[in-house]
Amino acid sequence: MKLTRILPVLTLAAGVSLLAFTAACGGGDKKEQTAATSEASPTTAATATATATATATATPTATPTPFSGNVGKLQIPSLKIDAPIENLGLTRDNYMDTPKNENTHVGWYNIYDRPGWGGNAVFSAHVYYHFVPAPFQKLNTLKAGDEITVVMEDGTKYTYQVVTKNRYHRDNFPTGEVIWPQNRNGKEWITLITCGGELDSTGLEYLSRDVVVAERVG
Repeated sequence: MKLTRILPVLTLAAGVSLLAFTAACGGGDKKEQTAATSEASPTTAATATATATATATATPTATPTPFSGNVGKLQIPSLKIDAPIENLGLTRDNYMDTPKNENTHVGWYNIYDRPGWGGNAVFSAHVYYHFVPAPFQKLNTLKAGDEITVVMEDGTKYTYQVVTKNRYHRDNFPTGEVIWPQNRNGKEWITLITCGGELDSTGLEYLSRDVVVAERVG
């Protein structure tokens, strides 16, 4: 399964998208202390009142930085997928590489965004390899709302829900739109890519690519 070619200029534009997370809260309780009235003499009374006000401010607590390591697993319960991850990049001829553990692993392109950091994490896997089913065999059956879980190597989990599913001819694959889409309204998402459609005249390569996009919900 040969995926899409990435133009060199796009390759140079790829990188980890960093978001700074900060959160602060403050406040305090007002406490009053009043001295009791004391009598100086049977004929003279003096009342002294002391009021002390203390305000405590809580120390701002920063949201922990997301895990900066690798992805461990990709899980899609509706398809019974619980696949280990293989780190991928580009081939020598500038195509997106595919998993070498063809029938068992899902590939994560660590040259693009990392899950948890606010951008688009990109994954791919085979549908079949040597006539044996591979992890994304039924990716095109996913429906809007289906959940996908990304498990990082430290155990951190991120949950996503499918929002779109599209099929593109391999000769007209919109690389920029798929890898660096616009107008996501600040949401984090993942993109899953695999082969689809009919085989070409060689009987070895698929004519199309299926692309599933899921937005983070947890």
